[in-house]
Amino acid sequence: MRFCVIASGSEGNCTLIEDSRGTAVLVDAGLPMRRIANCLAEMRRDFSRVRALLISHEHSDHLRGAAVLARHLDLPIYASSGTVAVVRNYFPRSTPLYPINGEVLSFGALRIQTFNVCHDAAEALGFLLSEGDTRLAIATDLGTVDLLTLSCLQDCDAVILEANHDLEMLLNGPYPWELKRRIQSNLGHLSNAQAAEALLKIAGPRLRLVVLSHLSQENNLPDLALQCVRSHLHEAGHKHIDIVVAGQHQPTGIFEI
Repeated sequence: MRFCVIASGSEGNCTLIEDSRGTAVLVDAGLPMRRIANCLAEMRRDFSRVRALLISHEHSDHLRGAAVLARHLDLPIYASSGTVAVVRNYFPRSTPLYPINGEVLSFGALRIQTFNVCHDAAEALGFLLSEGDTRLAIATDLGTVDLLTLSCLQDCDAVILEANHDLEMLLNGPYPWELKRRIQSNLGHLSNAQAAEALLKIAGPRLRLVVLSHLSQENNLPDLALQCVRSHLHEAGHKHIDIVVAGQHQPTGIFEI
């Protein structure tokens, strides 16, 4: 299995995952189609590999480009029943929207399961993708890592996990107090420390790669997120885990797991 975080942040999110033969899916499509196409071209890929769009929730930074991609490429869109119910109201009627109700999706050698995460959306999802024994978990918008999410993050080879804000930067930053409260809530976004604490609970010999995602441009810095998570994991003896920060404007490059 290979993957690339094309973009991650409040301006738009998109991740490419492909199996060993090149069959691919996109998780979230919060970017214009042209930008996604350009990023794929940089990686010597194109939309011919992509079989489906998986949408985590209905917020525009995860959904903005989905209808255009679906229409131009004849791609199905999969999301939770709650998300589908919301987006049907403003997507064209012809958009192929399919609710995921616990079943396992298969595209090529990829197997995809979903799990609910705690976020202020209709029914936000995380994704657990596998090819054979290789497992990748994605949880990019959530205010707390509950037991269900923790169980889905365990026994993975790689994890893409939100590290949205540094708490001190958030509290001292320019956001209105109500927005600060929302971000800190159990339905908001994970802080660097919360991400680090969750990763400590799942870290083990199998976990080799962590990609920190959805960093706030106002309330976080890549070095702060990296240092916080790295120090927690290294102090606990998990120095074998590579830690990477996904950015808003530059793809991570392709990881093979």
